[in-house]
Amino acid sequence: MRFPVLDGWRGLCALFVALFHFNALGHFYLVPFVRGSYLFVDFFFVLSGFVITHAYVGRLKSAPDGRNFLVRRLGRVWPLHAATLIAFIPLEIVKALAISGETAAFTGRFAPSSILSNLFLVHSLGIEDRLTWNVPSWSISAEFLAYITFAALCLLARRRWLVTASAVALSAAGAFVVMGWSDRYVDTSFDFGYFRCLYGFFAGHIVYRLFRAARGAGLSSLPMPGVIEGLSLAAVIGFVAMARGNALSYASPLLFGLVVWVFAFEGGGFSRLLAKRPFQWLGARSYSIYMVHALVIALFHKAAAFLQRLLGQPMFVDQTIEGEEERLISIGIPLVMDSLALAYLGTVVAVASLTYRFVERPGQASFNALLLKDRKRPVQPAVVEIV
Repeated sequence: MRFPVLDGWRGLCALFVALFHFNALGHFYLVPFVRGSYLFVDFFFVLSGFVITHAYVGRLKSAPDGRNFLVRRLGRVWPLHAATLIAFIPLEIVKALAISGETAAFTGRFAPSSILSNLFLVHSLGIEDRLTWNVPSWSISAEFLAYITFAALCLLARRRWLVTASAVALSAAGAFVVMGWSDRYVDTSFDFGYFRCLYGFFAGHIVYRLFRAARGAGLSSLPMPGVIEGLSLAAVIGFVAMARGNALSYASPLLFGLVVWVFAFEGGGFSRLLAKRPFQWLGARSYSIYMVHALVIALFHKAAAFLQRLLGQPMFVDQTIEGEEERLISIGIPLVMDSLALAYLGTVVAVASLTYRFVERPGQASFNALLLKDRKRPVQPAVVEIV
């Protein structure tokens, strides 16, 4: 059983996260909902916990099962992560060769010393003192570590009630760490990102258990599904606009968990819209959209810097946004900047469609082939030594 409506949600959320990161001073940039769209990372965590529980909770019964699960999940996330990481290196080489006012190459976020932590997917554990290389990839690190935690939980706990009780404890522990130590409310990444993911991922696990319980109790569809979906959508829009940068953001996994539960029933008009082909196409490429958008932003900034030198006209403005200094692309005409933002999103989707076809899917297939090859390997007869 798939949840196509939730796939559609994933595509929309990936687009809004990409738009949030695009620093271009137009109307879109200042919309409160866009400024809070970083919270959709927590939607990804909740949705991942929901879907992974649905697909694997009854299948992880032995150590080989756990190994196969982790190989499949690594094949799902690592090839594209590695490809985007490597793609940033030529940009730093160009920066080193160019004569410009940019920061020195291979320093700060792009320090070579952080490449290994990125490659080994541990850069959400506080190993680094800042976001590094492909900025959104911290959440891929956190999520893969959550996969390991989930597999260990299923293999050790075994009984369903104990798995569920442990999931509640892990989600609560993640929330406790984030609330106790993060200095940016729920918006923690390279430092306590793993614990933020635990909070959301295992909240998604609990939501799946509640969904199955509702189905088991005979609730095959929600009453007045259109109204409930409409209220859920309004709640998401209002929450994301209001919760950015304050303590309300701690509730993100709880609200998103409720929304995932509602839309898992796939009963209303918005569900029917998300199940249509354009949103399914977008949802299938959501991981690529999420992973390539920082690279596209870097290319747009390079192009703006080149035009600034070529034309002798300023293409950037420094502004303080919500207490932080930001360097924004700006030519002083908001409608032009809005058009640039739309062109950026179009470029992200175009690049994502290429990486989905030539990196993401082949990479996943290669890892799956390793498992198939392992299953086909003949069993060697045991050798009995006589002492």
